[in-house]
Amino acid sequence: MRKAIFAIMICFGLTAPAVADQTDPRLDLLFEELRTGEAGRAEENVARIMEIWATSSSDTVNLLYERALQSRAAGENGLADALLDHVVGLAPNFAQGYALRGAIRLDSNDQVGAIEDFSKVLELEPRQFEVRQTLAELLLANGEKYEAYVMYQKVLEWNPHSDSARRVARELRREIDGQEI
Repeated sequence: MRKAIFAIMICFGLTAPAVADQTDPRLDLLFEELRTGEAGRAEENVARIMEIWATSSSDTVNLLYERALQSRAAGENGLADALLDHVVGLAPNFAQGYALRGAIRLDSNDQVGAIEDFSKVLELEPRQFEVRQTLAELLLANGEKYEAYVMYQKVLEWNPHSDSARRVARELRREIDGQEI
């Protein structure tokens, strides 16, 4: 399957490296508004941030990414993973390619692969609060309460309107208080 996808890409001249990064100047403004603005606009700001993150500067990468999303929704994780291998190969600075591949790997019980991808996301885009929340959930599931608490605090640093992160962080704080850290 991977060879077939790559052959199609070569036939259509789709193998030129894509340039994609998380330096869109709109992100800084949206994060500032998310962090300091009113809660009523938080959902809209999160949606706009996610939209920017999910769009690379390459039509080819965008097409492959969209197809990977569709494949995942259809339960075709193997195909989605193969498509995302091409996404990150063409656009190694496109953090959302790694984020989606990490989520798919997590769905497939490949925790090590997922954590590798999520680590790459945070290297490229430290503000990626959804990946941080997923990592916090993994830490908590593995019994690492303090580390999970710290990660939830990072989620809240970038998205202070996340009710679920705030609730779990508050519960963890209560559990951690009085324990040696």
